[in-house]
Amino acid sequence: MADDRRTQQGYAVPEAVPPEPSDPRQAASVVAPRTAAPAETWSRGFFLTSLKRAFRLHILNEEVLPTERAVLESQASHITDPDQQAFLAWRRSVLFMVACMFVPLTISRLLESFDNRYSMPLAAHLFRMLPVVADATLCIVMFVQLKNWAQWRKQRRILLIAWGIYFLAPFVVYLYPYRETIESSREVFFAGLKVNVPRAQARLMIGTFIGIQSLLVLGPKIISLMPGLIRASIVSKLLFPGTSAPGWLMMMAAPFYALFVFMIVLLPYQITASFWFVGGSLGILAAQIFIARAGRMLTTPLTVVESTARIHRSWLWYIGLMVVSAALMVIGLADVVRKLHFGAWSVVTGVMAVASNILLDTLIGTDAIVTAMAFFRRRGAPDPRDARLVADAEAKLANFSG
Repeated sequence: MADDRRTQQGYAVPEAVPPEPSDPRQAASVVAPRTAAPAETWSRGFFLTSLKRAFRLHILNEEVLPTERAVLESQASHITDPDQQAFLAWRRSVLFMVACMFVPLTISRLLESFDNRYSMPLAAHLFRMLPVVADATLCIVMFVQLKNWAQWRKQRRILLIAWGIYFLAPFVVYLYPYRETIESSREVFFAGLKVNVPRAQARLMIGTFIGIQSLLVLGPKIISLMPGLIRASIVSKLLFPGTSAPGWLMMMAAPFYALFVFMIVLLPYQITASFWFVGGSLGILAAQIFIARAGRMLTTPLTVVESTARIHRSWLWYIGLMVVSAALMVIGLADVVRKLHFGAWSVVTGVMAVASNILLDTLIGTDAIVTAMAFFRRRGAPDPRDARLVADAEAKLANFSG
């Protein structure tokens, strides 16, 4: 039965809500089921709980910890729906795991910013520090906002601003013409070797090297956008199964994701001529077919059980193809790193950056979708003139399409 499937598929179907008991003492046990997992943010138990929650798309109502329910009752008493309480608890775990993953990533970026292999002026080095500052700022904001996990409206605005700064900072940094900072010395460090070349050629070599480095930094951010949006659409559909917008977003995101991946892998493929990138690209393209099919089936109002069942038909194929494709991409990326002497740690941080960005984009994307749906709901009843225009457009469409 679909209702009995749990977390192995990356999501879980909420169990049917039991009838309300007549005894108030029994009702309290239904609202706050007992669990052995602690709720303290800095405990080892909560870390393992968050690790289990974060990579899923939905958690069961019974997985909300008793202390989390107590916080919700004191800080968000208007959230009484069990599914919405589970959603806020899931957000808390995702936020905590992303914040933890950003700690080693930020330290690694800080160390890379002190790379002195090129003779650059102080201004260029300071400019390269901007992404580190943005990463550190977002990391601190996420840890600080953990205490406000139950105050969704307040927290989502702060996280959105911090995420926007974090996302845009590297793009601004790589607008700086680093090749023009090469001084009169013709000795440059390129691909692990010190070489003496004419100044014009040195600039070309450094520009090429920085361009490839920018791909390794910006690639995870761009690649993670579309899967983050797809995951956010599924989360929103499971949270509000009567809406149709998440299904349409999935259908639009799938082809754009395939296009982004193809464009990004062209450069490393041409450098290495490695067919690992070709295999990874084809796998990702095939995966988007399954997720687009799932999105098409979610464009109508459904129940939670119906939504989960329709997602399940394509989700396993999607996850399987994406895992295989990611493995092929990592093998190809390791070849690029080896040939350009970036270091094995670049592959590790690259994979960690993609995973953390997908989780972060899922959280930010879910907040954005829910906010957009709430905005359109607040618009109220349509103007009678608008209703006539909509009816006229539908009549013309029906006539045109036969």
